[in-house]
Amino acid sequence: MINSENTQDSSLSFSTTSYTYELDFVQDDFTFRLPWFSRPLRILKTALLMTQTAGVTSLRVSWESLTFLVFYLWFIQRRAVAFVYFLEDLKDTSVKVLMWRRGLLFRPTTHGGVLVLASIAFVVGTLFTNSVAIQDFSRDQVLVAANTTETLIPEGRPRSEVVKYKVQSGDTVSKVASIYQVNVDTIKWANNLSSVDEIKPGDTLAVPPVSGIVHKVKKGETLASLTKKYKADAQTVATYPFNYIDDTLKLRVGQTLFLPGGKPPPPTPLPTAPSGPRNYPIFYAGGSGLFAWPVAGSLNQSPSWWHPAIDIGAPYGAPVKAAMAGIATTAGFNGYGFGNYIVIDHGNGYTSSYAHLATIQTQVGQQVGKGQIIGNVGCTGFCTGPHLHFETRRGGSAVNPLSLLP
Repeated sequence: MINSENTQDSSLSFSTTSYTYELDFVQDDFTFRLPWFSRPLRILKTALLMTQTAGVTSLRVSWESLTFLVFYLWFIQRRAVAFVYFLEDLKDTSVKVLMWRRGLLFRPTTHGGVLVLASIAFVVGTLFTNSVAIQDFSRDQVLVAANTTETLIPEGRPRSEVVKYKVQSGDTVSKVASIYQVNVDTIKWANNLSSVDEIKPGDTLAVPPVSGIVHKVKKGETLASLTKKYKADAQTVATYPFNYIDDTLKLRVGQTLFLPGGKPPPPTPLPTAPSGPRNYPIFYAGGSGLFAWPVAGSLNQSPSWWHPAIDIGAPYGAPVKAAMAGIATTAGFNGYGFGNYIVIDHGNGYTSSYAHLATIQTQVGQQVGKGQIIGNVGCTGFCTGPHLHFETRRGGSAVNPLSLLP
């Protein structure tokens, strides 16, 4: 459609439905002109394009941020798990060092721990020195501790020394023994009582920390001579933590020695032939039978809070067998007291340890069968005589081996 004609400038304009063209007769050419609504359309198109670009960019940034966050959290989680495993290994190593070299490290560690706690208490206490004014209290408000002769026993904490107990009205030796979880004979022996009826209110009884004998070491006495005299197991006495016996097994004159399970010698001992290695029969109720006995011999030491295993006395070189099928995870020498030892993983969280071996006949990663010979009885590490230290665990926690043996 022709819209106009201009004869002066020799041009002719016409338009279609959407566009306008102008014919220049001089130049003999068409000039294209955009319609009036084309500019708003371009602005709208540009705005839509910018919105689309911004949306895509935002989605891309969000995705990259989410990806970074996921990988960062995964990295932090791995670092945290690695740190937890490091702390677990550090704890296990510290426990081994303290348990198996407690004769050298237990006392300084205990004293050092007390000093650290005292220092912390002092520093914290100074922060609250002026938090409560003295004048805030009157004399009537001050609490006075009642006068009592009752001996307080912290629950769950093993005692490390002999305590003095003042007998009250109605007390008996058996009652005192029950309170302190020792047997009656232990209190009789520690107080030279010929009868349990000898005590009366006001008497003071010495109560040892464990059932057995308490002995003050004299010049010339040794661990071997005292354990023989009191019929105690030398390994049990040596590993009792509050005896502070180091790797040399030497005793100090004047040292208070606890002999768990010991008994006083008879008043008039009869002459006997020299005794050889003990081979007492094993008497116990029996367990589940999940494990087999690793060696034939005598039960020299039962599990306790300081010795979570059994010691089986056997001749030097006797074959040691795997108590259950599994994979050997450790086979070597341990300088903290085990000597030559083997650890076998049986699956389902169960592990078993065999210590003080003379020789090792397996290697790490080897699959062993139940009853297969893995070593020989010896006396390596912190040891007083040939025997097998047999320890069982489930999920890292000690389990009484007698509950698993037939």
